[in-house]
Amino acid sequence: MTVSSFKTTIHFQGSSKSLTLKLPTRLFKIFFVAKKVVLLGLLLLFLQVGLVYTNQHFLAKAIQKRASLDIKLEEMQGHLDLLSDEVECLFEDGSLVYAKFGLLSTDHNSRELGTGGVIDPSVQLSWVASPTLELAEMLLEKSDQLSNRILMNQESFFSVNNYIQKQQLNWRSIPSVAPTRGRYASAFGSRKHPIIGVQRVHKGIDIANVPWTPIYATADGVVSLAHWSSSFGNFVAIDHNNGLETKYGHMNLYVVKPGQFVKRYQTIGYMGNTGLSAGSHLHYEVWLNGRAVNPIQYILPSDYAVE
Repeated sequence: MTVSSFKTTIHFQGSSKSLTLKLPTRLFKIFFVAKKVVLLGLLLLFLQVGLVYTNQHFLAKAIQKRASLDIKLEEMQGHLDLLSDEVECLFEDGSLVYAKFGLLSTDHNSRELGTGGVIDPSVQLSWVASPTLELAEMLLEKSDQLSNRILMNQESFFSVNNYIQKQQLNWRSIPSVAPTRGRYASAFGSRKHPIIGVQRVHKGIDIANVPWTPIYATADGVVSLAHWSSSFGNFVAIDHNNGLETKYGHMNLYVVKPGQFVKRYQTIGYMGNTGLSAGSHLHYEVWLNGRAVNPIQYILPSDYAVE
């Protein structure tokens, strides 16, 4: 079998000698193939080094982001714990409000929303591989529980708020302050009338002061009468729409009219000496369910008002 060969001559410098070599052509083919393999290997090496560097770079970025996420999740957990404590304090204050107004508060256990159920194995595996995912899932669940807890209890807060508003309206319709400033000149009960000299029941109290002393409504209500009376002179009556009615007599001037809504402390007139009166004063009456009662029991000390 004939082997193809390649002949070459090597001349030595400074000498007349030379060396003739005869090399197989296959050897050159092997050399070129080896050269390509080496170049390919170097290329793959550089590519691997680049991939490793890129992987390490992105891994470091991922680790940094995960550390930042862990910090944010821990901060979120702290905020949720603080919010949970504040909500608990709010519920406790709500219970105190219920107790203050004699209302039956919601049972504490009914305000708590239970959770449970089977956790998917793949989810458990992901939690084991990444505790950050477990913490994020726990915070999400806690946030949902807190949100639902607040929503579930809003109705009770709205109920007690409506009750308080209704009570405030009722309280503002209860006479509880003095109708004017001055000296208590005559008490409620049987007495001899200072003008006609006849023994009769005095259905109110008299408060004396100088003319034109302001006279106030003692509670919210609607003016039912505002006219001249032969006995009480300039006379005003206010219906408080709760079985209570207040009456004011002997004024120099009244400044309200029938059908007008008035609020507590609103000026309705000025003290005078009109009608059957022996001096400047206000005759003040309180009626409950059509019967005159002692106004003193509807005047709180130190000018406090039922609010």
